[in-house]
Amino acid sequence: MEKKMKTKSTSSAPKAIVKDARKQGKRDGKNQVPRQEWTRNSVPYLMQLQRQYAAFGRELDLQLEEKKLQKESQRVNAIRTEIQEKGKSTALQNNLARAEAELNTAQAKLDGGVDEVPMAKFARMRLITNSFYLPFLFLLFIGEFTITAPAFRVLLGEKVGTSLIVTLAVSGLTVGAAHILGIYFKSLFDRNRPKSGIYNAIFITIGAMVVATITFLSNIRGRNSVLTSGNLTGMNEDQKIIYLWAFYTIVQLTFIAVGIAISFMHYSEIESEVGRAKRKVWFLRKLQNRREAAKLKSGASVEESDIDTSKMLDRELEVLESKKILLRAQYEEAVAIYRDANIQSRRDEMSGAHPSLQASELDFRTSGLDFSTSELAAAR
Repeated sequence: MEKKMKTKSTSSAPKAIVKDARKQGKRDGKNQVPRQEWTRNSVPYLMQLQRQYAAFGRELDLQLEEKKLQKESQRVNAIRTEIQEKGKSTALQNNLARAEAELNTAQAKLDGGVDEVPMAKFARMRLITNSFYLPFLFLLFIGEFTITAPAFRVLLGEKVGTSLIVTLAVSGLTVGAAHILGIYFKSLFDRNRPKSGIYNAIFITIGAMVVATITFLSNIRGRNSVLTSGNLTGMNEDQKIIYLWAFYTIVQLTFIAVGIAISFMHYSEIESEVGRAKRKVWFLRKLQNRREAAKLKSGASVEESDIDTSKMLDRELEVLESKKILLRAQYEEAVAIYRDANIQSRRDEMSGAHPSLQASELDFRTSGLDFSTSELAAAR
């Protein structure tokens, strides 16, 4: 243990430099380098060692400059980002303000005035929600399809695929007709938007064509059902046809009438407008809140980039000076190791105070950046 403690190195210089200085000192000493007549700064290895440590010092200065450049780049990026975000935030606020104004306008139309005629307000109200209306339209479509399918199978014979496609189309058109007719009747109550004669004629024509289609399909369906209507007693074949024809006509017209009534109670253009305006306002507010949260989370703002870091820089300058002092000590220690190894390996006598074996002045401004630590402190 004592032997290990005696041989343990207490040098602050890197082991590689200590080893190399000792090796170079022994080799130069055996070769009688330096000569007695050599002057200061004439030993090649010591000159190389001085330049190496001077480069170490310049690297420290460069690291500090890079930190200052990073801080300046951060500030420039923060300003650029702040300008971009400010423009986006302004546009978003303007869009939100317009959306809120549209919502207020639509809501005011929906609420109406105090002295308004009740029937006018009724024309704007939605009495049935989408959650009820859409499933009902689907049920109406299923009912129409079930009743209409046998009639087309009779008309188109054994072509099941063709009859299925035609039945789907006719059932969809019937349900669509009930929907638009309900909207038409609801719009008649809106006196703020008078309807022209052409508008009325179009929808009357659509209604007449739907009724005619149902009547003819019901006749075909009724004639086909006569063969399986054994429960209808007390009637001859013609009476059964008329009865079934009227029955299927009334059933399908009932589907259409109820569909029109449901569409009538569901339709409200102003409530749809209010709903769209509310969704738009909700989306813009959510987007604005998300942007604000992202901005706070990132912390990249001009205010934060303008934080006074003078004390931090003073501390970094102190640390830089301490590192340079340590470099000087390591350099002088490496020179001393070289000097001792050189003297011990020589065949002649040379004093340790010989000028050529002394450490040179360690100048961190040598062949490179023309600034020093003191100039950095003044420039700050």
